[in-house]
Amino acid sequence: MASLFERLELDAPVRQRLTREQLARQQVDAIKQHLERLLNARRGCSQSSPQLGLSDFNAGAIGSADLVIHISADIRRSVEAFEPRIKVRSVRFEPDPQLPLELTFRLDCQVRLNNQDELVQLTVAMHGQNRYTRVT
Repeated sequence: MASLFERLELDAPVRQRLTREQLARQQVDAIKQHLERLLNARRGCSQSSPQLGLSDFNAGAIGSADLVIHISADIRRSVEAFEPRIKVRSVRFEPDPQLPLELTFRLDCQVRLNNQDELVQLTVAMHGQNRYTRVT
């Protein structure tokens, strides 16, 4: 589904009808984009919604188990509060020895696709050096 502004654009090419699989993929991609924006926001930076985004984790050590538990809980809280299209079933920390500066979490989610509840796994990778969070 195109955004409101894309649908209002006069010169936009005519769109073909999408299959159910393409529509489902498009919906999951839209959820990923929204989660990436959400998880890159910092709590307290939005005046209209002060709880939006993640906490600042600079005070903790990267390898600390307490920090991982705190980040997992914060990711779950943010997603449950600001992404109504999915239900988070679990958030697991999955360290990658090849990327020691990244904190990687696996989200097992339930998403309503094509009138059915589907299980979707998302990966949230928080890069320690540039402080950017990717959702794949």
